[in-house]
Amino acid sequence: MFRTHAYLAVRLVASLLMGNASAGIHEMPAASIAVDTLTLSGNSLPDLVAQALKNNRGIKAAEFQVKSLHSSPGHTWYLEPPQAGMEFYQAPIKSFPNPVKGQMEIDYSLQQSFPFPGKISARIDSEHKHAEMSESELEALKRKVIREVKTDYYELYLLDRRVEINRQNQALMGRLIEIARRQYEVGMGHQADILRAQTELTQLKTDSLTLAQSRKAMEGMLNAVLNRKTTQPVSVSDSIVPAAVDWSYAQVESVLESNHPNLKAMKAGIRMREAEKTMADKEYWPDFVVGGSYKDMLRMPSGTHGGDLRDYWSVMVSMNIPIAFWSLPKYQAGVVQSKANLSQAEEEYGDMRNMVFARAQEALLKVQSSQELVRISRTVQVPQAKQALESTLAAYQGGKSEFMALLDAYRMSLIAKENSETALMRLLSGQAELEEAVGLSLEEIRNKISEGAVK
Repeated sequence: MFRTHAYLAVRLVASLLMGNASAGIHEMPAASIAVDTLTLSGNSLPDLVAQALKNNRGIKAAEFQVKSLHSSPGHTWYLEPPQAGMEFYQAPIKSFPNPVKGQMEIDYSLQQSFPFPGKISARIDSEHKHAEMSESELEALKRKVIREVKTDYYELYLLDRRVEINRQNQALMGRLIEIARRQYEVGMGHQADILRAQTELTQLKTDSLTLAQSRKAMEGMLNAVLNRKTTQPVSVSDSIVPAAVDWSYAQVESVLESNHPNLKAMKAGIRMREAEKTMADKEYWPDFVVGGSYKDMLRMPSGTHGGDLRDYWSVMVSMNIPIAFWSLPKYQAGVVQSKANLSQAEEEYGDMRNMVFARAQEALLKVQSSQELVRISRTVQVPQAKQALESTLAAYQGGKSEFMALLDAYRMSLIAKENSETALMRLLSGQAELEEAVGLSLEEIRNKISEGAVK
């Protein structure tokens, strides 16, 4: 009789848990598909990333900043505007305030300043490097937004899985209540067992409300990044296959420095400071002013300057003298300042490089450890917890176990399933952080590493 009960119990629990095992647990495939290229139902992750890159307010602001820098007058070759003048010369006092009444001479002049050769090109080069720096900062911002979208999406995925696990466990707990009731009716159980199971079911229902609220809040966060209404619903795939990451840190390091947008930005900043230093060095050289004037001789008193004079013109060339002892300190200070700015940019690059490499290593280690946790949870912990629950339920129905032991086994099974999905979410989030840390998608990292291996 006991064997019959045990056999039926095992079959019953197997049928009850089949849905949980198939919905919440997935075996790690031998060949994984990168989530970047995975087609998902509803609001697919690639679609959400594309929407964020197009509509995110922070990205739009940065794009306008780049446009502003590229449109800066400093990018163009130009001279300072010329100066034109007209002088009413030797106007009689009695004609005041009319300057042309009784006027003897009107002088017309035009002059233009020219910087020393090389100064304009140095200024243009500095502005170009400033714009390049802003472009790299924009790329870094895009990578940050992509990571935020993916992380929020994976958080929603985890919440959906927890909601599904909660729903399945409510159904399972309802069946356990019926089993406890039947055990009590035949004298093999206690009424307290039924009450404990009902309390557990109530807790599951309470948890489902909390999960629903958390999902709404997470939807709002994702919609904020997407520049959408916070109440807009977001559907998430019920199955995500993580990409396989099997690279060493040395391989990741080999593609890091030349591709990370923040390092690119700081390299452009160094080149900008070098151009500014070149500009400061050229300030020692003089600027020139070329001008010309035309004198319109209207009327001269008789006998003045040997009689009437004809109109005439003149040309003037001048230059400033930066090396004069009273002006030289200004330009010397400019050179010292430009050298200090260049040294500052180089040190900041070195500091940023150290932080970028450390963060990339941390992200890779997180991915590697998460991959192992996912493997252990799916192949060891979840199957063991499932077997323990089946065995304990069979023992309880056979009168050889207490209901508290059954509840403990049930809770361990619940924790194992939730930990498995949490491990998967952390793996996916870690991969998104690795992409931001390197400045490339996982597929791009793989291609870069392959190209380096071929070379």
